Amino acid sequence: MLLLFTILLIFILLSRIVETSIKVPTTLTLIVFSFILSFVYPDVLSVSHDNFDEILYLMLPVILLPDILNISADELKKHYKEIFYLAVVAVVGSITIAVFITPYLMPQYTFTIGMLIALFSMLMATDAITVASIMSKFKLPEKLKIYAESESLFNDVTALIIYYFIAIPMINGGDVTILDINTTLLKVLFLSTIIGIIIAYIGYFTIKILKNSFDQFLVIYLIVIISFMIAEHFHIAGILSIVTSVLTFKYLINKELTNKKMSNFISDIDDVESSLMTLIKKVPALTKKNFREYKKESEFIGIFANAIVFMILANIIHIESLIYYYKEILIIFFITSVIRFIAISSMMIKLKLPYRWSRGLTYAGAKGALAIIMVHSLPSDFIYKEMFDAIIVGNVLLTTFIYTIALMVHINYNEIEYKNDIQNSSNLTNDAISSVNLIDLIEKDITTGAYTQSFIEEIIEKELSRSHRYKTEFSCILTEINNDDENLYKLLGGIINHKIRANDYFGRFDNNKLIILTANTSLSGAMILAEKINELFNIQEKDEELNLIFGITQVADEDTYNSIMEKLNDAISKAKTGDKNIEIEA
Repeated sequence: MLLLFTILLIFILLSRIVETSIKVPTTLTLIVFSFILSFVYPDVLSVSHDNFDEILYLMLPVILLPDILNISADELKKHYKEIFYLAVVAVVGSITIAVFITPYLMPQYTFTIGMLIALFSMLMATDAITVASIMSKFKLPEKLKIYAESESLFNDVTALIIYYFIAIPMINGGDVTILDINTTLLKVLFLSTIIGIIIAYIGYFTIKILKNSFDQFLVIYLIVIISFMIAEHFHIAGILSIVTSVLTFKYLINKELTNKKMSNFISDIDDVESSLMTLIKKVPALTKKNFREYKKESEFIGIFANAIVFMILANIIHIESLIYYYKEILIIFFITSVIRFIAISSMMIKLKLPYRWSRGLTYAGAKGALAIIMVHSLPSDFIYKEMFDAIIVGNVLLTTFIYTIALMVHINYNEIEYKNDIQNSSNLTNDAISSVNLIDLIEKDITTGAYTQSFIEEIIEKELSRSHRYKTEFSCILTEINNDDENLYKLLGGIINHKIRANDYFGRFDNNKLIILTANTSLSGAMILAEKINELFNIQEKDEELNLIFGITQVADEDTYNSIMEKLNDAISKAKTGDKNIEIEA
């Protein structure tokens, strides 16, 4: 086991080096390395189908947690129609079309309707693990990523319901009526959601009691694992329970962080008659800092778990079977790809979104390990079990490699257009702007027109999270004047407000340092903005003894709020001691 653990860590490290160097997602590199290992040393890792299924069930909640933590409930509410179409309507419609045309393309087989429904329910739904792993590596518009990641989380539920409650009973010779389907659907959705909500509330109140950071971190994982286990025990949608539990937990935490005031908590402590339950309600479950750190730590654990899944996936594949059924694999790959493109293009036309988004979202349709679990659950005496196994595994590999490579080529070819999409969508859909406008009067500094320290800190955290999630550029400028005259800060504030864009932010710290947050802006763009501000200030205030000092940094993937402020203050210090008034800190 120590050898396998060492190999796994080496593969993760090499894959991330490749990703950093040539932008190839770690998913592809991990599978290639694992293929080579299983070919050269076949006895190093021997995993059966049953063991693979068990390992994936173990890793699934751990892998999905960071992605769901980063999904905003507001985003889901805003795009619920599109997500419902992609996760439900498109899946059902695509399976129906595929069932109809497949007998004409593969006439040599005597497929029943139940067999074809089973086959395509495994393949029409994209896999949350693979899609989240791949989409996180590219700079794409937020809305496009929301579509891809939300679809991959929710269409698994649709596919699983169709597969286990419609296709499998039909294969076993049972009768399935429309009433049975509707009853099963309502039962699965209702019970999965209720389980997720109940476990989230239990975890939320548990965290209020356990104040140790490690204990709290364990509780968050227990929320997703227990909700998944209970749902799977009752043979309902475990993934939906995971999504519901995490979104409910996030809602409770965010509601508390927004509404609760520590002054209320202190007054309740002084009240001797306060009950234990009242105190528990008033004790804050998490601080913003802790919640942000837990999300970051969950991403690291998710990377490790993801690597385990892809490494094992490569070791259960039988090349001989893939070669024998290569025609069937290619035909099914063609059918699913064309139908997916048509279904997505229909939505893009309806929404009047760019045509390139149709191709981008189509290429985000990678299948994954969950489809392999489903094919392993086919009855042992199923006549086409070996062929279906080969088709599923073959399409998992084809979509992972071909779709990912095509997506990389597509993004590089349309790089300028996607940058424009990102900029336009930021101007149109930046959630923070709408909420900021409502509280400008109470959250802005009277002298400079800048946001107060507490509010700008919240904005930094939100923009930092957005930048990490959607791989967008995000730069920060910290500035100060070597004079505490409020009139000078009023002048500087007017200049900054005039030069920044609608989706940029401007704040003032208690130490009189001003910060500018420039979303979707590179280091060079921030540098140009600082130079323009400096030039206008010098024109309007000609005192040679006055000097603006600028520190600039571009946010990296590993950055936190504290590391950003540390880099900006270091840059300010260097500018003061050097012969330049603008300093960059990487």
